[in-house]
Amino acid sequence: MQKIITISFLLIALQACSKIDDHFAVPQQPTVQTETTPISQFTGYAQGNAVHLSFTYTGDLSQVAAFRIYSGTDSHQLCAIGELQITTNNSHFEFVDNNPKGDPTYYLIGILGQNGQITYANIILPVHLHAQHS
Repeated sequence: MQKIITISFLLIALQACSKIDDHFAVPQQPTVQTETTPISQFTGYAQGNAVHLSFTYTGDLSQVAAFRIYSGTDSHQLCAIGELQITTNNSHFEFVDNNPKGDPTYYLIGILGQNGQITYANIILPVHLHAQHS
């Protein structure tokens, strides 16, 4: 009986990400744990049925392959919802989530390095959908 409960719990945890997500929750291997990351000014606001995120990266962009955006209704169960590829030397980035998961929706940024490792920003940002941006 205990095995059935364990298997059921694992199946529920794996289904936490929707079909439009990348089907993996954080943390994902390989991972680098750091106390600080060069992510600053990470903000978000709801407008209509979308959430607009923006952040500044103060590190060396030549070491970054992409920024992976994670979201979820629980700050401990976040799923990848998209990536921002590095195409310019601009240090300011924006992402629009057209399918927020709930109120609030929590967001996290993963920094995908050229070496394949992911470093997670030390900020999980809650965005309330009913607090509309003016």
